[in-house]
Parts: sequence; structure tokens; C-alpha cells
Amino acid sequence: MNLLVGTDIESVDRFKKIFNEDPTYLKKLFFETEYEYAISKANPAQTFTGIWCAKEAVIKLLSTIIKLTTRNVEIISSINSSPNVLVHRLNIKDFNISISISHTKDFATATAITLINE
Repeated sequence: MNLLVGTDIESVDRFKKIFNEDPTYLKKLFFETEYEYAISKANPAQTFTGIWCAKEAVIKLLSTIIKLTTRNVEIISSINSSPNVLVHRLNIKDFNISISISHTKDFATATAITLINE
């Protein structure tokens, strides 16, 4: 078994600027579920940044297996549980991807891990 890891870090200011200048543009970057979840939060820019980092972390995690874009990776968030990953174009049952998202006022980061049989 091999452990695969992907990680990403982004500035919250990047998404704060987009959110303040053209929030509808975010609908092109995120799935509707991600968008609705982020705008329901007290600081949407932090949440958008965290979700974006999670998407990028999953892309990096799976980069040796399949070429993905952020439109292939959906982060399913809920109030009382850890985020889940839905990868469009891939049978997710083949992978048990765990994801962790953290943020501060200025930065967000995410790490994705999975084990694969080789």
C-alpha cells in the first residue's frame, strides 16, 4: 500500500477580493453546494479559500492517477461533520480520501490523504 498526499495553501485576500468585486464569478469556480455553504458562513471569503485549497489538494493527491480540474472535485461540507470529497470522473469508491481544511484570517490550507494498493 502507498500513501498519497496532496496539500495546498492560499491567501484569503484573493477570494475576499473576488467576493467583494464580483461574487457571481465564484459560481463559475465552485459547485452550487460549495457556493451555498460558503455564503452561509460568517466569513465567506475564508470558507471559499478553504474549499478551494481542498479541491487543489485532491487534484495534487490524484495527479499521478488522473488529470483533474477544480470542476471535477466537489467538497461536500456539513455543519457537524468533516468535509467529504466527491470526484466527478472517478469511481470514488476506489479511494477513501480524507481531507482537512484550516484557515486563519489571512490564509487557508488543506491536506488530502488516501491509501492505494499497488
